[in-house]
Amino acid sequence: MKYIKNILIILWALYSAFFWLSALAVPFLSYFGGYDLSAKLSYILSNACHQNPERSFWLLGYPVSLCARCLGVYIGVTFTCFFALTDKININFKLFTILAFICITDISLNLFHINTGNITRLCIGLIIGFLITITVNFILNIRRKNYEN
Repeated sequence: MKYIKNILIILWALYSAFFWLSALAVPFLSYFGGYDLSAKLSYILSNACHQNPERSFWLLGYPVSLCARCLGVYIGVTFTCFFALTDKININFKLFTILAFICITDISLNLFHINTGNITRLCIGLIIGFLITITVNFILNIRRKNYEN
């Protein structure tokens, strides 16, 4: 069962990496004249993010195709998956709650049109990606333990 869990985590990491690497590739493709591929990648990513240019980072005069928060989520998921493979990714409930509260606070501020900036959004996205991955890892570990017993 651990083998299956590791395969799922690796696939999830690759899936997430596709999103943030594609989003970062779009401005470079546009800058160097690859408009068709850039447009296709942007279209694919439009199903995963609102792509508001004001909430996105800009590279070479073009917006990254994911907003700062979504970019952070996908990067956070990708890198946290590698820690999840080692089974050394455990946090206590109190820290989890504090991190979740910070994320909810930032998202709430944005809902009330209080701009926290793209760097903050990226950091919150990284935390959300971390929290999602440790939650999924926790659930998979419970399933594995139930399966082994």
